[in-house]
Amino acid sequence: MAEQGQAASELPGARLALARERSGLSVTQVAAKLRLDVRTVSALESGAYAEVGAAVFVRGFLRRYAELVGESAAEIDALYAHQPDAGAFPDLSKTGLHRLDAAAHRRSLGVVPALIAVAVLAVIAAIWWAMRVGTAARPTTVEGQAEVLRLSAPAVESPAAAPAPPSQAPIGAAPAAGAVATGTDALAALPHKHVQLTFSGECWAEVYDARGWRLLFGFGHAGTTQDLSGVPPFRLVLGNVEAVAVAIEGTPVELPAATPGERLRVSLKGDGVVASVR
Repeated sequence: MAEQGQAASELPGARLALARERSGLSVTQVAAKLRLDVRTVSALESGAYAEVGAAVFVRGFLRRYAELVGESAAEIDALYAHQPDAGAFPDLSKTGLHRLDAAAHRRSLGVVPALIAVAVLAVIAAIWWAMRVGTAARPTTVEGQAEVLRLSAPAVESPAAAPAPPSQAPIGAAPAAGAVATGTDALAALPHKHVQLTFSGECWAEVYDARGWRLLFGFGHAGTTQDLSGVPPFRLVLGNVEAVAVAIEGTPVELPAATPGERLRVSLKGDGVVASVR
């Protein structure tokens, strides 16, 4: 084991194990409280950090373990910093940072983009129907129709031009070519924004845009920057928030704090406003 041959007071895992025993907790109980599996807790205590994963996650788990059993998280972190595994990097040939071709990788993020597309289609269909039957239930001006489209998709900052007012065509006449756009066309016409991720340390990062396209997936390392382009709002998943700075169109974004060892999930609007997802 990695911690053999050193005094227990110099080994983070050994100190945590002794503190656990003093607290009257079993490995299973600690795993349940930290929401980890038993093998991970055992690996932390024995110093088998390679079984846990990247150093950023090991460090986070050790700090949470220390807080649970009444040890100093700062001292445990300092002890881990002297271990050989603390400076090891993951195998980037398997988990490297990949910038994907959005046109070739249109992976769905979930039901949210689909719901937005359905909402846009429903509003457009309602406007078209009102134009055919001459009803006044929907806005009958270009400005009014554009406002309906804007409200149906709050991330859209410059909605496409609305169809001509019904007063310019006889009731029952077919709408002009291109007056009714599909959900795909509407999404394709949305304005793009640039998001920059600058890494000061090892950090897992995932970035998706409003269309559900995956723009980034993998580890980022100190001194590297990723400049991405997509349709806001963006969804970010970050594994080590303290090691990454985010900006949109060059303007820094203030990210919420995250518990060490846990991933932060946020939604980033086109104007830089951040909403925490989980």
